Amino acid sequence: MERGDLDRYEIFLSGLRVAVRSSCRRTSCYLRRHWAGATRPIVEPEATCEIEVIADRAPRIVVDGDVLWSDGVVEDLVAGFEQWLYRLALARHKRRFVVAHGAALVSDEKTVVFSGPSGAGKSSLALAAVQRGWKYFSDEFVVTDGNRVWGWPRAIRFDPLKPSAPRPDYLRGLEVDEDAVESPDVGAPYYAVGGNALQRVPCSAAQAHFVSVERAAHTSLTPLSTAVGLKHWTEASFFEPAISLGALGGENRAWRASWRDPHELMDMVEAT
Repeated sequence: MERGDLDRYEIFLSGLRVAVRSSCRRTSCYLRRHWAGATRPIVEPEATCEIEVIADRAPRIVVDGDVLWSDGVVEDLVAGFEQWLYRLALARHKRRFVVAHGAALVSDEKTVVFSGPSGAGKSSLALAAVQRGWKYFSDEFVVTDGNRVWGWPRAIRFDPLKPSAPRPDYLRGLEVDEDAVESPDVGAPYYAVGGNALQRVPCSAAQAHFVSVERAAHTSLTPLSTAVGLKHWTEASFFEPAISLGALGGENRAWRASWRDPHELMDMVEAT
């Protein structure tokens, strides 16, 4: 049985404050390790939801008093919790914000969003940027209200390209741990970004740069037109934008990139 003491947590996903009560040890571990960067708001919270994760003979997830998940076993509670967390946050964001699938990093001069399909290397590029002194917003969810850009700061996680694949050179020597699920079959190394490496305030949309990324045998960075850059922003969004993305477009602010080693690409990004 994975039942533990009743733990309470509070995380912030843009304007949504999520109050969590968990009696599931795995979910509590997951919250402590993977969402530690989201325990303070980046923008002013304007709504609250409550999620209960209950580990007993009838495992279930209760949202604002309604049982919304009860069709699995206790080992599924972490995945069920995250599924509902994202559903609730995306539904709330759809009213005012645009949420894009990407990694957002901030330097002294620019905010860069790396976007691409799963496996394109967003997490690897996020870690490479953090290792070079950039500040971290997110490696999965990037948010804009048309004027500002920010992220949901979850831990950076690395899924192997294939089972039993050796760790890439750029991850060797890095202190990583196993996924909160603690399963040798599904565990993936992660890097929890904290302290001064976290970006705690939104950035101007007029300073945002978009990089569409893919893995390849060679590293390259090719400029895109403003129109194509805005098209990529729209395609990366989880839902059709209901607000103007015009401030996110501009000359020399969108590129298409391929990369062999993340630090090679970061060298090029920093040189632009």
